[in-house]
Amino acid sequence: MLQSFIDQLPDVAIFQASSNNFGGDIPHLDGLEYTYKLSVDDDLHDQFSDSKDTLIGIDAQIALARIKAMISGNLPHKHNLAETNGRALLLNSNCLSMPLPTNLGFSKLSYLALANNKLTGPIPPSVAHMQDSLLEVLLLNNQLSGCLPNELGMLTKTTVIDAGMNQLTGPIPSTFSCLSSVEQLNLAGNRLYGQVPDALCKLAGPAGRLANLTLSGNYFTSVGPACSALIKDGVLDVKHNCIPGFANQRGPAECASFLSQPKTCPAASALAACPAADAKKNAAAPEGRVAKGYSSYVTYATLHE
Repeated sequence: MLQSFIDQLPDVAIFQASSNNFGGDIPHLDGLEYTYKLSVDDDLHDQFSDSKDTLIGIDAQIALARIKAMISGNLPHKHNLAETNGRALLLNSNCLSMPLPTNLGFSKLSYLALANNKLTGPIPPSVAHMQDSLLEVLLLNNQLSGCLPNELGMLTKTTVIDAGMNQLTGPIPSTFSCLSSVEQLNLAGNRLYGQVPDALCKLAGPAGRLANLTLSGNYFTSVGPACSALIKDGVLDVKHNCIPGFANQRGPAECASFLSQPKTCPAASALAACPAADAKKNAAAPEGRVAKGYSSYVTYATLHE
């Protein structure tokens, strides 16, 4: 157990304790003023260890909380995430079981990886406040529920959004057409329904940078012409939905059972008011671009360490 140990060492800059079996809650890190590396996993190679200045700047308090040792319990207390200057929180493949903190969006995180845990509850609306900082977010394979929030579509600088294999529901909000920087968008294995917005699919063209859109294993019932083109190009995956006339869909009885259930999420609006875009940051991607491999993204790379 690291609580009441590591947090009692206020001057520590590097803490390496690999190949152990720590348990308990994630320690409180907000008092570790100089820490930029905390590793208790079994991987001796840390791609961030030589990148302190690049990732976080000289004055940041906590650059990386990278704990892959089957830690169970809670995320840091709510004030920790809001007050830390940490730029990466990489806690994949643990046993974290709690709702995401409601003030998650008031952190300064650029990389958030919480895949393969047991997190519950909704994605907090406060994520909209991360639109100037968050670059990649992995929430896949948890137990997140509730409506897919409009605010997730406000993350105009984010290149990776992966919330696959959860219990999220609702239509895809119209704000997702604002994701002009997103390259990898995975919402597979949820309980989403309605039409796949053509405005979202158009982000694979001059309007955006979308290279992969995975929506399989939901309950969508229709796609527009832009989305149909992406299916033919292999960019969009809509297998195991409820789209008439498409191959590899759910059975009629399963679709009818789900679609007959009461729906409480707000209907998607026709138009979205997108945040003002940085013209240089969100310039149209060049024609003929090649999709990057998953290992080239910081958060996806941590899944295989």
